Amino acid sequence: MSKIQIKSVSAGIQVTVVGAIVNILLAIIKFIFGILGNSRALVADAVHSMSDLASDIVVILGLHFGDQPADKDHHFGHKKIETVTEIVLGVLLLSVAFKLAYDAAFAIINQEYSHPTAITIIAAAISVVSKEWLFRWTKAVGIKHDSRAILANAWHHRSDALSSVAVLAGLVFIQISPELAVLDSIASLIVSVLIVKVGWDILLEGYKRIIDTAPPPSYVEEINKIIEKYPGATNPHKLRMRYIGNAIHMEVHIEVAPDMTVKEGHDIAAGIKHKILKHDNRVLDVTVHIEPEGEAAGN
Repeated sequence: MSKIQIKSVSAGIQVTVVGAIVNILLAIIKFIFGILGNSRALVADAVHSMSDLASDIVVILGLHFGDQPADKDHHFGHKKIETVTEIVLGVLLLSVAFKLAYDAAFAIINQEYSHPTAITIIAAAISVVSKEWLFRWTKAVGIKHDSRAILANAWHHRSDALSSVAVLAGLVFIQISPELAVLDSIASLIVSVLIVKVGWDILLEGYKRIIDTAPPPSYVEEINKIIEKYPGATNPHKLRMRYIGNAIHMEVHIEVAPDMTVKEGHDIAAGIKHKILKHDNRVLDVTVHIEPEGEAAGN
């Protein structure tokens, strides 16, 4: 691993660990204030912070295990640990979200509204400021180091900030007009739906990767064009890809001139591999199969 890659992983882990600590503190603060201040919405928002913590854990595992070399028991490395973690976390988030949504809907239907106290506004305001700060910092690190995982985590922070804005607005209105107490349950229901979306997205992505779903067709075509433009390589075919964690493993068959030496063919294959690895740092490995021109037509 190069010094640049090490620096990128280090920066990514640093911002994600800080984010995880902030999420834990916010979840504790919002849960305690939500219970003491009698706010369903704030308790649901505390769970939403835990959903962000779940994505933090996935990113940290991905960055950490992405550094671990393959061994005699794991020839392709340990990146699928991240995928298994994603699936487990997704299931847990969905379970909690459905319980929160059920309780909020039950309260609305039966008009069993809670009446939050003013203290809850403090916790919601702290959450909005903290999560927006985390979003901006994490996004800057993700852009600087071109990390899709870190950028995705930044947007999780933003979703939590937006949900806290909704909760804060509801709590303020309730303090102004106590007869609007239903807003607390409505805000709780909205936040529950947001948690369902986060949990479902995490679960779905993990499921697709564990069953070797390929990247989007647009990405496959993007890589195919890179290969087609490489000097000496013709007719790229059987381009196949699969995820290993957040990384991508791919293989492709190309044709070269029949009278080309083994070394020349090897150099072309190595050049294609280098170009693809340089194009996208998510690519873990590229296997290039060499065939003489016209061989593919006979297969």
